[in-house]
Amino acid sequence: MTSSQLGLVCLFLFAVGQGARDALFGNVFQSTSFWAVAAIAFAISSSVFTAWSVARGRGDIAKIIARPYQLAMLSLTTAAAWLSFFYGLRYLEPAVVATIFNGIGPLTVLFYNALGLTTKASRLSSFEKLLYVGLALSLAALATAVLTGNSGFSTVGMERQAGAIALVAMGGAMITTSYVYTKAFTDDGVGSDAVMGARFMLMCVIAASAEFLIGTSAERPSLDAIPFLALATFGLIVVPSFLVQFCVSRTSPLAANVFRTLGPVFVFSVQQADDRLSFSGPTLACVMAFCVFTIAASIIRGWQEAHGISTRRAGT
Repeated sequence: MTSSQLGLVCLFLFAVGQGARDALFGNVFQSTSFWAVAAIAFAISSSVFTAWSVARGRGDIAKIIARPYQLAMLSLTTAAAWLSFFYGLRYLEPAVVATIFNGIGPLTVLFYNALGLTTKASRLSSFEKLLYVGLALSLAALATAVLTGNSGFSTVGMERQAGAIALVAMGGAMITTSYVYTKAFTDDGVGSDAVMGARFMLMCVIAASAEFLIGTSAERPSLDAIPFLALATFGLIVVPSFLVQFCVSRTSPLAANVFRTLGPVFVFSVQQADDRLSFSGPTLACVMAFCVFTIAASIIRGWQEAHGISTRRAGT
């Protein structure tokens, strides 16, 4: 199996794992502060991967620190993305959050490609362009279903849900941008473990500070719940995040983000076990339309990646 093919397989496994992650934390965030969960999750991530990198003795942490601007941008975009994602899970149907958060990714990369901001720009056929237009329309239809009260979770006001949709969309763009900085580090030989250790440090500080300043004792997890949350966050947030980062270093940014969009269909399936939510035909229709477009795009992009077809823009 080639490096590119291995990356694509790991991306598919990440998409499957999203179902359990988003459905579980969508439920958790109804009664538990997402600041506390974020602090736990990313403190574990930073500690484990920094220790791993140091143990390898390659000096990668020092290489990252030596590039303060890129490190700052990586940290800021990562923090903005995950906090927006967690906020969305508190006020939106998990499948809606997963679809918008992941669906913005390929569109963001295409925007960057058009501006010439990526060094590995994917050339699109006319058919691929149509698929991405369909992807964008399916996201718009999903947002409309939420704002008209036709999603599976409509117990909060429309204004709050509109704000959550906007934040999740911004978060999807931010996580995609963070992977651009991730790839800049890994392309220069920095290990994925070191990048994972460094990228969440700011997130830990922000989440812990916010919990201390504005968190409420009623929503803080009990001591008995912390071991479960620690295990769940590591297995369902930290490990999948590493899988994506591992894959980003082995595929083009567009391919990575296209395969991430396969997750919502698994999220919708798993969330049916959550008694807070009702079955929503409009959500399912939008998710299925979204997945048709993304699966078609995934097949085309994956075939090109696996067969080594050049995706570089002329002159780069």
